[in-house]
Amino acid sequence: MAFKLKLFGGILLLLLASTELFAQKIDEADTRAIVQANYIYQFATNCNWPNEVKKGKFYIGVLGNVPLVENLKEKYGSKPAGTQIIEISSLTDIPTTQFFHILFIDKSRKNDLAKAIKELKSKNTLIITNWEGAIAGGAHINFKSLSNAIRYEMNETLMLEKKIQPGIKILQWKID
Repeated sequence: MAFKLKLFGGILLLLLASTELFAQKIDEADTRAIVQANYIYQFATNCNWPNEVKKGKFYIGVLGNVPLVENLKEKYGSKPAGTQIIEISSLTDIPTTQFFHILFIDKSRKNDLAKAIKELKSKNTLIITNWEGAIAGGAHINFKSLSNAIRYEMNETLMLEKKIQPGIKILQWKID
């Protein structure tokens, strides 16, 4: 009986230690990437794009945020957005030849927002960012931290100009 109790105690100690090590490995950037990836997936599945871009794959491009790309690929790559399979790409520049339904521009690349707006003017691309003032700069959706939670603000007027209709969930979850 004493052996079983020691064995159980040892296993329990190992489990607690491994859980603590795992918890220490997740840093704030990874947590943000997980939450932002989930939101981006929700935008992909709960917004309505024009019929002419509902064929083929559903393309999501990320400019300047490797943890976000990794989380998107791991959790949502090859999942459907409507009838389209999602394909995630890590980008080094604003896409000008290939169409992307969603383009995420990280704050490390904030100087690229004006170029993206100019280059994608005639395309139905949802532009998502993560820095203060990005909505005023022309982004459609911008992630914000509020009380240690990641939320988002949005410019519905700009989205509708791009013929991207946000769904009820997207409208309900936004902050004003």
